[in-house]
Amino acid sequence: MVTNVLSHFRVAAVRRGFLFLAMGGIAAVGARSEVASAVVPSATTLAAPTSAPLKLTLTELAKASADAAQTNALAAYADLLAAALKDELDGKAPKVVAKFAATDAGSFALAQWRLLSRVKPEEWATLTAQHANAVAWLLSNRSALELFGTSGDVEGNRWGDAVRIFGEIAAVDPDVLAKYDDAKAPPLPLRLAVATALVHATPVTWMADGSVIDPVKRYQSYRTWDKEGVLFASFRELSAWEMRYVVGSWSSDEDLVWARANIKPELKVREKVGDGAHMLAYNLFNKNGVSVQEGGKFYDNKPMTLAIMLEYGGVCGAISRFGTSMSQAFGVPAMPVGQPGHCAFIWQIRPHEWAINNDISGWAESGCHGGIHMTWGHPAWLMPLMQSAQDDRAAFARSESLRFAAEFLIGNKADASDRAAVYAEACDARSTNYGAWVARLEAMRAAGREVKAAQWRDAMKRAASAFVRQPLAYATLMSIAEPFILPAKPTEKARTEYARDVAATVAAMAKSGADATLVDVAVRDVVVRQAEAIGDDTRRSARAIVLGEDPPGGEKLNAPRAADVVDLALGAANALDVAPDGSAHAAWQRQLGRIVSGFVRQPASREYGLKRVEVMIAALMKAKREGDARWIADRVVEAAKAVQDADLERQAIQFRASLG
Repeated sequence: MVTNVLSHFRVAAVRRGFLFLAMGGIAAVGARSEVASAVVPSATTLAAPTSAPLKLTLTELAKASADAAQTNALAAYADLLAAALKDELDGKAPKVVAKFAATDAGSFALAQWRLLSRVKPEEWATLTAQHANAVAWLLSNRSALELFGTSGDVEGNRWGDAVRIFGEIAAVDPDVLAKYDDAKAPPLPLRLAVATALVHATPVTWMADGSVIDPVKRYQSYRTWDKEGVLFASFRELSAWEMRYVVGSWSSDEDLVWARANIKPELKVREKVGDGAHMLAYNLFNKNGVSVQEGGKFYDNKPMTLAIMLEYGGVCGAISRFGTSMSQAFGVPAMPVGQPGHCAFIWQIRPHEWAINNDISGWAESGCHGGIHMTWGHPAWLMPLMQSAQDDRAAFARSESLRFAAEFLIGNKADASDRAAVYAEACDARSTNYGAWVARLEAMRAAGREVKAAQWRDAMKRAASAFVRQPLAYATLMSIAEPFILPAKPTEKARTEYARDVAATVAAMAKSGADATLVDVAVRDVVVRQAEAIGDDTRRSARAIVLGEDPPGGEKLNAPRAADVVDLALGAANALDVAPDGSAHAAWQRQLGRIVSGFVRQPASREYGLKRVEVMIAALMKAKREGDARWIADRVVEAAKAVQDADLERQAIQFRASLG
């Protein structure tokens, strides 16, 4: 018997200008629940063409997509799906769009649309020719498709390669496509296959010789190791997103086996495995005097396996790669990160909790290492932020469905303010979905005057609550909102008050336990922008005061502007002075240390800055905070020495001595 759906494909195919022929191999999927079983082919014939639209129901979406995959008609199905979504969503109120996206059928349709639209028609033709069953199963299985589409993005938008690898893995392990009963708990084979497909869509290379690591073999190795019980038990609880940072290891499977056999026994526990990094000796030169900067020559041109690295030692890069591999060998997510002039690594020190190892700069100045992909950007602090979003998979999936709905509206009748409203629903569904927040504010910005200042302030108030442990997420979003929150022509006073208000918000985050380096940089970046605006044609000099740097040659602030910049910087810094210790206090000290160094370096700001600091020190002494008062005075002495002003240095030392 012929289904109506197949004739839809034929009509759509003709309209696209190519001949659609299907002589057999249609999947007998039938009505199914959210969790579908593997697709079994069956023969069928074609009916006469009809222009009946695709029905957006769970049953028809599952059956029609599977049939299309089995008959090489996914390009036509994608057109039908897009048309059905357009009829359903185009020109509708944001609440209507959001309500649709929150339904089972709506989220299923949007998940299908998003994947179908990210793979080229010619790629789908190849994929369905080679992996028809796996593609049909994936597209017709709502929970599996949701997992595939919400476990992080694919580098370079190589979704076609991700689908191909998923199909290759499914071909060697039928358990990947096995039926499962709980949609909220996808089985390990499926999670592992999805993780491997997504991360290896861009080839992962072995750090020893640059050869490409086989993703299917990598999948099979971790499946075997899990069955053998050589991985930590926590591996079985990882989400597909977390598994990406295990199976994406730069070490060969043989190296990972070696790591498990050679780690120090006392480090073979979940909370210490990352410290395996420090088994590696810090060596700038090998035994023959060859510098580590000589690359392969340092290792006597031997492949840089883990065993060779342990034998020769190395510096920060080798140590961090070694620690990353030691973690991944036991099924613990890890990745190297770059810091200024240094390489560190982050790892899950405890389940779902990321920490930095081999660290010198902290979270705020750590960034994604080359060869690693992170979904929302390059700063390392995005990893624990994504972790918090992923920890409630159901809420994150709902949020992503709403985000996909807003994306679908781009280019249709919905204006930017309507899309912003849908993105706002996505933010409400999972408040730590940073991608939804960025999209929301960008849509608000595109809407221009349709969005009022009060709406911007309300959005940022909600963002502050959402990212209470991630101040740089809040500050980055604030950089988008800033022009719409400040007055049209802000005065120096308005800028100072704005920076102080942001700092006060960040200070509250510090009291809630936010990392000190993140607190510091979040406030610093806001102050820098305002200082540059105050500096006007002497922007770099104004910036130098905030950052504690030497002013550029040939550019000098005048005294009034210098005083405004000092007031701005000290006002924001002092907004962080809300606790006697902890993150807020550490960030306050970081700010003051730079500001003192900065205003002493410029004659236009030196006298005014020193007077302000003297008043601060007197107030601290009166409040019996002698330690903080002396600490600031020490910074003045250091700054005086740095500028090599003998008279200023003498006065600074005398003043410091008077404080005891």
